[in-house]
Amino acid sequence: MHNLSAYDWGRHLAESFDWAVRFEEQLRELLLAEDDDPLINYKTLGNDAMLSIPTPDHYLPLLYVIACRKEGEKLSFPVEGIDGGSISMLSVQIG
Repeated sequence: MHNLSAYDWGRHLAESFDWAVRFEEQLRELLLAEDDDPLINYKTLGNDAMLSIPTPDHYLPLLYVIACRKEGEKLSFPVEGIDGGSISMLSVQIG
């Protein structure tokens, strides 16, 4: 997820926007809980989601990945963190 209009081009903020951090944490919790409905209907997740996903083109691939997950299958996050204040680098690995 990312918000390019909020990205700190060239300066790489030391701190990430609160909404970006909150949404990445919420996303991680929903993924670990295997609670896919809110992830599919991400517009119901509030303002943090809407700021993090201003357009769905970089979010929708996550839905394809979780659609391949089997119930109870191990899930991990090999890459985490937010760049430039608004671009989540969160990667999801299944299996």
